Amino acid sequence: MRRALRVELRRGTAPSAAAVMFGAGVWMLAVHPDDWAGRWAGLANYLRVSLLILCALMIAAGAWQSGRERRCDIDELIASSPRPGWQPLVVAWLAVTVAGAAGLLVAFAGAGVLVARVATYTGGGWWWTLTVGVLALAAAAAVGVLVGRLVPLRVAAPIAGLATYLGLAIVTYWDGTTAAWLSPIYGGWAVYSIVPDRVTALQAAWLVALTVLLLAAAARQRRAALLAGGLAVTVAVPITTGPGTHRLPADPAAVTLVCTSSGPQVCLSRINAFLIEDVTAVVQPILGRLDGIPGAPRRAADQAAQPAGQSLESDDGTVWLNLDYQSTALGGLASRKSLRADFRQVTRAKCEDPSGVREIDQRVYRTDTLATDWMLDEAATPDDVPLTRLRALPKPAQRSWFAAYLDAAHRCDTSALIRLGEQR
Repeated sequence: MRRALRVELRRGTAPSAAAVMFGAGVWMLAVHPDDWAGRWAGLANYLRVSLLILCALMIAAGAWQSGRERRCDIDELIASSPRPGWQPLVVAWLAVTVAGAAGLLVAFAGAGVLVARVATYTGGGWWWTLTVGVLALAAAAAVGVLVGRLVPLRVAAPIAGLATYLGLAIVTYWDGTTAAWLSPIYGGWAVYSIVPDRVTALQAAWLVALTVLLLAAAARQRRAALLAGGLAVTVAVPITTGPGTHRLPADPAAVTLVCTSSGPQVCLSRINAFLIEDVTAVVQPILGRLDGIPGAPRRAADQAAQPAGQSLESDDGTVWLNLDYQSTALGGLASRKSLRADFRQVTRAKCEDPSGVREIDQRVYRTDTLATDWMLDEAATPDDVPLTRLRALPKPAQRSWFAAYLDAAHRCDTSALIRLGEQR
């Protein structure tokens, strides 16, 4: 069997599968580095995101490999050999699985080198997320092997791959439900969330049982198929009755705050602390501009560490920064503009009618915009007369205007807000 496996790895579909999976992995990583850069958990989660495409490729490779005997009219010859009938099938599956997974992991290992340069948190059990992703690739290859055995057509492989892509894309709409754990694709949990060990173990058992079931069905091993099917059902029941993917607790170690020691305070969670220098360079000038103004925020903090149930607009003197997709492949800040935009939570009038629906007069909205532009020190255009007029005032008068704005916005005093926006 080892000799047969070596032959398959050298001459079968395996080399092509390795090359295709490597290329697909590199492409997926290059498309959205902001999803994984700088965070080990982000890299493992992104592999699970990529399974939407990668599983389709593995199914196509498995189907092409297992249908080879029929295409070459040697299936009867192989069936007449003294080896067990399941052995060539398992070898074909194993060759595709090993080669495809190896090609993908080489690509992700390259990304891992970039992550290792800057990562400030290595915990969180991300390696189990990665392991389950590899098991999902093995299950996908088993699906392909079964399809290749059942459908003796050359078009079976590409059609199976396309159908898998469409099917898994539809399944992503389960996101947030407990049934989402049955899908190999990333379930939408944040990089700083903890997936319970029980759920991870059940996912792994589900994928292993599914793989054995598919291979047994392809090899027509009825007893093994029944046992694997029973195990798959047994595992699926507790999975579908467990916690949803949007109710996962945060990893306390990952969201521990790391703060600056000088200037206005900027605090990032440990998992995002590799960005603290770049974030501080953007955020501290804004906080310094607001320093001493009554009602203005005194610090900025990572939204990952925000207390559960607390709104962004809560009056606690903190601006909450969203850093989930704020990293380049080399660990730098992806978008200064998006980070500055997080400060707009400070200049957002919190006006609601009795039914709880937000209601903002357009003139109030213009005043909010004026306050935002002043706070962020945005460049005034020739047509932006209110901002030019505001900046023409002495500095103390500008700060007094902003303090008055914050007070009126906090009280939702529409008349005062309109007057502030229209004063000459």
